[in-house]
Amino acid sequence: MSRVQGKPSEAGQSLLWTTFVFMFVLVPLLILVVDSIQFWRIRNQLQTATDAACEEAAYVGADRRAYRDSGVVRFGNTGQAKADATKTFYATLHNTDAFRYSPSIQIGFDGGVPSSICNATASVQPLISALAPSISIQTESESEIRFSR
Repeated sequence: MSRVQGKPSEAGQSLLWTTFVFMFVLVPLLILVVDSIQFWRIRNQLQTATDAACEEAAYVGADRRAYRDSGVVRFGNTGQAKADATKTFYATLHNTDAFRYSPSIQIGFDGGVPSSICNATASVQPLISALAPSISIQTESESEIRFSR
């Protein structure tokens, strides 16, 4: 190739632009995609565990004797219901160590409806962008007491 007099050579310019685009556009985008998939997966696991715990709380907490005797739908032993629902919540979750997240659940009872209300949160450390702050994921579920005659 001949070089035009007074103009610098442009050889290697495409390599420079390719490196720039790769380092400052594609790599951060890849990090964002991988972490978003991880957050989505953890949120789905957390929602499933919250739903299971809330169903357990409504089932265990229901006062079957009162329903059988008088047809009244109400809660009985909410302490046992909370304990069983908490066990169900943690038993339903898996890979909490591998994905570096710490879940917790709060279980309450609404006597008027009557239903159990469960709120779960998880503090998640991003998988690839380890320098980023942890993200808080929250889920909620509600389950009514159901009887059939």
